[in-house]
Amino acid sequence: MRWVCCAIVLPLFSLMVGCSSSPYEDGYLYLPHPAVLDVPPTQPAQPPQVSSFVSVVGIRIADKKLGMPESVEVRLRLDDNGPQAVTFDPRSLQLSTGDLLPFPPPLIQSPAPATLTPGESALVTANFPFPGGKSYDDFNLETLQLQWILQVGSQRIPQTAGFRQEYRRYYYYSYDPYWGVYPYPRGPFIGGVVVIHRR
Repeated sequence: MRWVCCAIVLPLFSLMVGCSSSPYEDGYLYLPHPAVLDVPPTQPAQPPQVSSFVSVVGIRIADKKLGMPESVEVRLRLDDNGPQAVTFDPRSLQLSTGDLLPFPPPLIQSPAPATLTPGESALVTANFPFPGGKSYDDFNLETLQLQWILQVGSQRIPQTAGFRQEYRRYYYYSYDPYWGVYPYPRGPFIGGVVVIHRR
C-alpha cells in the first residue's frame, strides 16, 4: 500500500513543482491583448503606414541569475506597411499606472534605435522595474498606460496604449461562485531584444 501511495503522490508533487516554475506572477491578465494602433496612410485605399501591436505579458518575478528585477513585462511589434522608412527608439517607451505613477526606464537587451524599411517588422520586449525597488503588491496595477514615439519619414508620431486588468468569474467544484483573476498564459520570452524580419 505504501508503494501505491508513493506512485500517486510523487507524480502529483512533481506536477505542482513544475507549475510553480513560471517566471510570471499568477493572476495578471491585461486587456486588450494585444492593443492595436495604426498610423493612417497618406493616400486613400492604402494599408496603414505602420501597425503597432502591444501586449502586457505579465508581472515578471525577480531572477538574480539573469539580473532581472521584479518588473512589468511588455511586448511590442511594429509592422512597416507603407512606402516610408520607420525608426523606433525603444528608449522612448514609458509606462505608468492608472494613478499616473511612472515606472523607471525599461530594461531592454538591445536599446539602440531600429530602422524598418517597407515590409519589415520589429519585435521588442521591455521590462519595467517597479519604482523605488518596491514590489507589485505596493502599487495599484488595475490599469497601465504605455507610450512610445515613432519616426515615420520626417514626422514624429507619439502612440499611447491603455490596458486594464481582467477579472473573470469562475467556480469551485462545489459550484460556489468566486471572483478571481484569470491566470495569464506563460510567455516564452526572457529579457528583451529587438528582432527585425521581412514579412
